[in-house]
Amino acid sequence: MKSGRPKAACRRLAKDSIRPSENHQRRFQTASVKQRPSENTLPIMLISNPVFLQEAPPRKVVAAVLLALLWSSLPLLAELPMGVTAVFGGLLLLRFALLRAGVARLPLAAVVLLAAGAGLLVWQQLGTVIGRDGGISFLLLMVMLKSFEGSTMRDWQVLLLAMLFLIGSAVLFRQTLLTGVWLLAALLAVGLCFAVLCGLDARSALKQGLLAFGLTLPLAAVLFVVMPRRSEPLWSISQQQERAKTGLSDTMQPGSIGNLVQSDELVANVTFSDGLKPGAERLYWRAIVMADFDGQTWRAMPDFEEVSAPGISDGLKLSYQMILRDQKGVVPALDYPVVREGSGMSVRLGDVVRVRSREGLRRIELQSRADGMLPQKLKEFEKKLYMRLPHSGNFRTRRLAQTLAQQSRSVGEFSQKVLDYYRNGRFAYTLQPPLYRGADSIDSFIFEGRQGFCEHYAQSYVVMMRAAGVPARVVTGYLGADYQENGNFWQIRSKNAHAWAEIWLEGEQAWLRVDPTAAVSEQRVTLGLNEALPESERAMVAGNHNGKMWGGWLESGQFYWQQWVVNYDESSQNNLFTGLGLGRFRFGTALLAGIVGIFAALLPVVWWWRRGRLKEREPLAEGFALLKSIFIGDEDETAAAVTASELIEMLRQNGVEDRELQDLLRQYEDWQFAAEIMPDKRTQRAWFGRAVRIARRYKQ
Repeated sequence: MKSGRPKAACRRLAKDSIRPSENHQRRFQTASVKQRPSENTLPIMLISNPVFLQEAPPRKVVAAVLLALLWSSLPLLAELPMGVTAVFGGLLLLRFALLRAGVARLPLAAVVLLAAGAGLLVWQQLGTVIGRDGGISFLLLMVMLKSFEGSTMRDWQVLLLAMLFLIGSAVLFRQTLLTGVWLLAALLAVGLCFAVLCGLDARSALKQGLLAFGLTLPLAAVLFVVMPRRSEPLWSISQQQERAKTGLSDTMQPGSIGNLVQSDELVANVTFSDGLKPGAERLYWRAIVMADFDGQTWRAMPDFEEVSAPGISDGLKLSYQMILRDQKGVVPALDYPVVREGSGMSVRLGDVVRVRSREGLRRIELQSRADGMLPQKLKEFEKKLYMRLPHSGNFRTRRLAQTLAQQSRSVGEFSQKVLDYYRNGRFAYTLQPPLYRGADSIDSFIFEGRQGFCEHYAQSYVVMMRAAGVPARVVTGYLGADYQENGNFWQIRSKNAHAWAEIWLEGEQAWLRVDPTAAVSEQRVTLGLNEALPESERAMVAGNHNGKMWGGWLESGQFYWQQWVVNYDESSQNNLFTGLGLGRFRFGTALLAGIVGIFAALLPVVWWWRRGRLKEREPLAEGFALLKSIFIGDEDETAAAVTASELIEMLRQNGVEDRELQDLLRQYEDWQFAAEIMPDKRTQRAWFGRAVRIARRYKQ
């Protein structure tokens, strides 16, 4: 092989002796004018093009945007007042009717009038147009009215952008896993509508939309993890009193707990440190303590600080974490709670835990003393408070209590005799007891009906204790929890609601937990509610989720969603960074983790971009152009019209006898003009690689 003359001589001879034919020049000029994008080139969304923005979208596309608006509003419609929901539905139907009739938009005066009416409606329903409920209601109706003035592409694009605010508003009401799935679907719907508005067909829009979601989610996850967090979620807003609701009430009368256990509403998810799995009989979650009794109803103690501070008992402490929905600031804490300073929680009268009330889920960390007794020295007025009974009513129960007390040598023995009375008196544990009414309702239960639920046994036990001069009180909360093996966590549900008692022991200067229900149905404590009830009543209680595999996986998914997404706060961020070996969250470590994470998250984007570029590239044309650039030069205006045969002749005349190069050029010409079909992309890229290697050799 001969290397031939320098490239400059080759270029000079190309100009002087070899001229491209007129046909070649004409072909080159035509190709320059009529060149079109390849099939893989996506239509460009010309958002900045005024002409494009002034075009009217097709009716089908407008209908798709309206359906996306409905989907984006569904969670809000379930939470906002009925009047707002009804007006939104009416306006949506009217907009579809106008679309069908070919009416693109309403006059501006009509839209302004409707907007004023929407504002008055929200004010009438909620008394305000600001705040969470008022502001979102007004925003919802304003976005709906925006569709009545939409006649161009720009108008409908603005509507899609406004829908993003509606989508974000949904998390202010609910933060469940289902809400998260809906949110992603709503964002995808908005993206698809943008793509369809800009010319893509539905199938291509779906394909590209899913691809875009897949490429951006890793980046979104990295930013979610490394952005600085507050001590509570951003969407935690103070709970309005009229909207606050809790399963446990601050009052109790027969039937209160029995009605509550028929609900399966989630109260809290609990994880114990070190994978601890305590027995169900140890899971007494105290929430409300009741001391005032008027003969019919028990009422919760005032929300004051504890008058006599509980003592500190030695022994085992259980550490655990809870994710719970706000219940007016009530925290069902495991007996007996220990609250650290600076946690935002406080121990109130009755040794119950309270926290500032706010809407939504929250994460808390607690410790509890694994003890059935709570050391506490009571003042004299406190003893009288816990021994107070109505002046009249239930005299037979009082006499029974005094008789049993006289037969006992200690408070403990007296308590045991009362429990034996339940145990040996043919009492029954049931969700359908007789209705005990009147001032002597406890007498009717003790001596006649002898059928009751936990609140019947708890209140009658406390009344007998007080009748004998023993300080006692009723405690309501939850007993037990459902263990989810898939995620190694416990779930407290409304069906775990329970009532028990506490008595104060003078000698020990401590409260003792006593569960009178266990004397009648030990299964309620050890095995759970379903096993304790008669077979005929088990259908009244919400089903056990552990029996269904899909239910268990769903609960696990919900738990992890709450754990790592909804309640990803400052504490969680510190724990995550510590677990990754980065120490506690600091600006420097966050910046480093962000850079590394963003780089890793962008790798799929780079792969997608390179893949798209490879699809759009023309390896044969690029390789041939590269060879002409090496041997002819870029400044020659006629170089683009030189064919492969002409280039071979030019090289021969300049003494370049390179067999590999000649074969490469002939192969190119055969594919371009002789082959029935072009080779596949892999073969073309292999040819391009050979062309690059030859070009590098001659460039040196």
